[in-house]
Amino acid sequence: MFDHSTSRPLWRIFTLLCFSFGLTLFSACTPNDDEEDELTGDWEQIKSGFPGVGRNAAVSFTIDNVTYVGLGFNGDGERLADFWAYNPDQGFWDNLGRLSSDSKARFPGSPRNGAVAFALNGKGYVGLGDDDQDYLSDFYEYTPASRTWRKIADFPGGARRGATAFVIGDKAYVGTGYDDNYLVDFWSYDGKSDTWVPIRDFGGSKREGATAITHNGKAYVGFGNNNGVAQKNLYVYDPQKNNWTEIESLDDEDEDQEDMQSRIYAAAFVLDNRIFFFGGSTGGFYLGDVWAYDPELDTWTQHTSLSEDCGSPRATTIAFTYNNLAFITTGTAGSGRFDDLWTFSPDVEQEDCE
Repeated sequence: MFDHSTSRPLWRIFTLLCFSFGLTLFSACTPNDDEEDELTGDWEQIKSGFPGVGRNAAVSFTIDNVTYVGLGFNGDGERLADFWAYNPDQGFWDNLGRLSSDSKARFPGSPRNGAVAFALNGKGYVGLGDDDQDYLSDFYEYTPASRTWRKIADFPGGARRGATAFVIGDKAYVGTGYDDNYLVDFWSYDGKSDTWVPIRDFGGSKREGATAITHNGKAYVGFGNNNGVAQKNLYVYDPQKNNWTEIESLDDEDEDQEDMQSRIYAAAFVLDNRIFFFGGSTGGFYLGDVWAYDPELDTWTQHTSLSEDCGSPRATTIAFTYNNLAFITTGTAGSGRFDDLWTFSPDVEQEDCE
C-alpha cells in the first residue's frame, strides 16, 4: 500500500493542494468547525482494538462475516506475515497459526506490504506486494474450513505493489499498481480454473494506491497516485460490457464536492446502498473525511470525519462492514502505525467518542 520508505517525494502534493491555489482550497484542508458540526455520522472506538502490532499497508478479506487482516509493515519498517481473524458477532480476534499444531494456518508467503486481497467463492486470496527486496507476483489461497493456505498461479501481469482488487460474481479483478512504473492494466481471475485473463485497461490514467469497491454488480475504482500526483477521478467498471465510465458528477466545479480532495490509499465500504470513501493521504497530509456516493441519485454527501478530536486521520486503512456498521482499523498518519478499531454509523449525529 502506501510505503513511505520507497515512494516518491509525495509531500509536494500537500504544498500544491493546500497552498498553491490560495484561500479557497486552503479552507478545504482546514474545514470550518460550523460546517463540520452539521455533518452526520457517529464514530465509536472499540476498546479492545486490533491485537496485532500496529501497521499500515495491510490487506483484508471477509468470508461469512469474519474479516481476516494481515501483512503490512510496522513502525520500524519491518514487513509482516501474520494474519488475524475478527468475528464482530463474538467480538474477538483469532491469530491464525499462533499454535504450533495450527502451523498450516500461517501465511506461507514472504512478509510484505502493498499486497492485494479478496474473497471469492468462500475462499480468501492474497498476493503481490513489496518484501523490501523485490516486487512480488505470487498469490495464495486460504480455505477457512481447513484453516490452510496453498499457492496458486502467479499473477501474469508482473510483480508490483500498490495494486487494487475487487470481486464481481464468480470472478476477481486485479490491476494498476507500481513496478518502478505506474501501471494501468487489469486482469480477471477464475478461482475454479486457477487462471488469469487480461481485461480492458483501467479507464483513467495509470496509478498506484487506487481504491476499489463493488456495488450492484459494478466496480467503482479511482483516486490513487500517478507520477507523484494524487488523483480525484472515479470510474465505474461494467463486466458485462467490459468497459469503464467516469463518474461525471465528481467535479471540482460542483459545490457539493468542492471540499473533497484528491487522495491516495483511501478506504471504501458500502452501507445502505451508498458507497463511502474514507481518509487517505495527499502524500504528506492525512485525511479523515468521509464522503458517500449514491449511485441511484448520482449525488455526494459529506459525513463526520475521523478527526484528531475523535481518533485520527489516516491512510492505508482496513475497512469492512457488519450489521449496518462500518469498521476501520490499522493505517498510518506518518511515522505512527495504528492498532485501534472504530465503528462508523453514517446517519446519526456524532456522540462523545471518549
